[in-house]
Amino acid sequence: MTDNLPKISSAYKTKLTSAIISVSIFFLLYFVLILVSLLLIFLLGYGAIKILMIKLGYFSFIAAIGLFSIGIFVFIFLVKFIFSKNHYSTRHLIEITPKHQPELFAIIDEIVSETKVQKPKKVFLSPDVNASVSYNSVFWSMFLPVKKNLTIGMGLINSTSVGELKSILAHEFGHFSQRSMKVGGYVSQAEKIIFETVYNNKDYENFILNGTGYAAFKFFGMISVGFINVFQYILKSVSNFLFKNHASLQREMEYHADAIATFITNPKEQASSLLRLELSDAAFNYSFNFYISSEQKYLPENLYKNQAALMKIFSERNNHPYENGLPKVDVEDLKRYNKTKIEIEDQWSSHPEVAKRVEMIWKNTTQNCPENHELAKNIIRGFDEICKSLTSKYLTLHSIKNVGEVIEDNDKFLALYNEKYPYYEMDSKFNGYYERHNPILENVESLINKSDSHGLADCFSDKKVSLVYEKVGIENDLLTLNQLVANPKVLKTFKYNGKLYKGNEAEILLPRVTKELETVKAELEENDQEIFQYFYNKADDQNKEILLNKYKKIAVIDREYDEFNQSINQFITHLQFMTVQLPFEEIRKHRATLLSQEKPFKQKLNEFIETSGYKDLLSEEHKNQLKPFINSEYIYFNNDRYLQTEVDSVFSLVNEYQVILNKTYTDFKLELLDFQAGLDKAS
Repeated sequence: MTDNLPKISSAYKTKLTSAIISVSIFFLLYFVLILVSLLLIFLLGYGAIKILMIKLGYFSFIAAIGLFSIGIFVFIFLVKFIFSKNHYSTRHLIEITPKHQPELFAIIDEIVSETKVQKPKKVFLSPDVNASVSYNSVFWSMFLPVKKNLTIGMGLINSTSVGELKSILAHEFGHFSQRSMKVGGYVSQAEKIIFETVYNNKDYENFILNGTGYAAFKFFGMISVGFINVFQYILKSVSNFLFKNHASLQREMEYHADAIATFITNPKEQASSLLRLELSDAAFNYSFNFYISSEQKYLPENLYKNQAALMKIFSERNNHPYENGLPKVDVEDLKRYNKTKIEIEDQWSSHPEVAKRVEMIWKNTTQNCPENHELAKNIIRGFDEICKSLTSKYLTLHSIKNVGEVIEDNDKFLALYNEKYPYYEMDSKFNGYYERHNPILENVESLINKSDSHGLADCFSDKKVSLVYEKVGIENDLLTLNQLVANPKVLKTFKYNGKLYKGNEAEILLPRVTKELETVKAELEENDQEIFQYFYNKADDQNKEILLNKYKKIAVIDREYDEFNQSINQFITHLQFMTVQLPFEEIRKHRATLLSQEKPFKQKLNEFIETSGYKDLLSEEHKNQLKPFINSEYIYFNNDRYLQTEVDSVFSLVNEYQVILNKTYTDFKLELLDFQAGLDKAS
């Protein structure tokens, strides 16, 4: 590593020290437990010999073997992780070399030269929207030097420029330069120990208890399991301390790797790639999930074409402009929808928040190397064929069968996607005001004689839209504070509006935050009244009546929505037993409860169809989907087996009911807003 590269910070050194201490404590404790198990073997072995010396016979032999086996079983419990197989596979990856991808390796060689770190042992292309440094962490890697591999996600290459890709790879090579990555190797082995001893030990315990079939050995097996459970408790109790300290170090490692990347590239491309990452990842995952939800009806030829198409659509919906062929996401775009004032450090997260990373990136020292806006995919030789190959590997990785119609054309994919997940676009004049806000006025009739409307100049301004998200943020803050009041020990400290509070001080803030919510709601209600009055005064007599009735109608279905949604959620809890394996008697008890809860649920469903504010908004198709269940007499379970047709039917009904409820509400809301917008255009 060159002398002029950024040095590690004092915070990094502190977190590194804490991580090393916690890892050392864990392995010291683990070594002590091994010594205890060896002592058990010696003491119980000595006891076994004494038993045989007193009287040599069948029962004494069984007692001696059983006693000695306790120590052996406990020792094997502690060391069996060494022999566990590493299931990591590279089958879903494509290994590349300078011969295959000279342009990409030219960038890698340039970064290696500037950082003076060791070249990666291997370079892989993966299907993901990610890049990472890794090595095959086995037990012996704690003691022997190992070379690291570099993995670059094709989903990342597909959504970055060459300059941005270089900044991302520079970040990963920043990790190559960190000796503290070795701590991660020790933590990885600690995780394996904890997993094998605490969470993956049932088969071993069952073998100890039932492996021989002899009742006498089962008794000694129970004693062995008793010792094992004590050791499990000790290991588990120290694991939280270990993992929190390591996560804290990992966050500092990310900041330092960012600093190295900023120095040898430039902050603009580094920040832009980081800010676009969530959008790119969402586009890839939504593309893949479309095929998953098609239930093998469709199959992708090239997921990365679909990713690019959805990225463009999502950008248009969120007003992200395209620059140099890629969407531009700003920090303000991240903050626009998140108005919460509570800050809680995620002690388990290995990465800092994107906004904090971007803030630090702009403060880092940089050589400001020239930007390169060429699309990164253009430097990958055989890009389309590699994308198709990685798509196939990704499907295999997720056990998706090679069946269904292959979607080659992006236009067809988008048509199918929009059909399955329709997007309800609102009139642009509303400026997104109604995206997270509903036009609800309980006493709308009291406004019709008022004529003091001041127009729409400010009603749909960015300030008013921000007020909507401020309300959402305050509601989330109240939810968090109430959870902290109920569980005061879950957090030591948190920040509210920049000020530090202890976890048990959450209750102090409740009156203040509640008052803030009331103030914001009052401002929004006043704004909604202004909006209604404006459009009402614009309308002729006939349209005045229509607008008034639509506002009255949405107030009714909004109130009823909560009732019907609560009914669905309560009923779902009584269905959960059918999703897990249970003893027959327990299934029958749950079924009895379910059958008793069906009656009120069916009554509510019938009310939804026949008498609610939704009744005249429902299509006959929707009613016919829901009505059969009201008259059904399902028993779900009989003769020690589930009646699968009935089980599938009730789960399908609940899902359809929820979809119909949501869609009917949304459709009417859009109908009101379209009518309202039309009044302005007609005048």
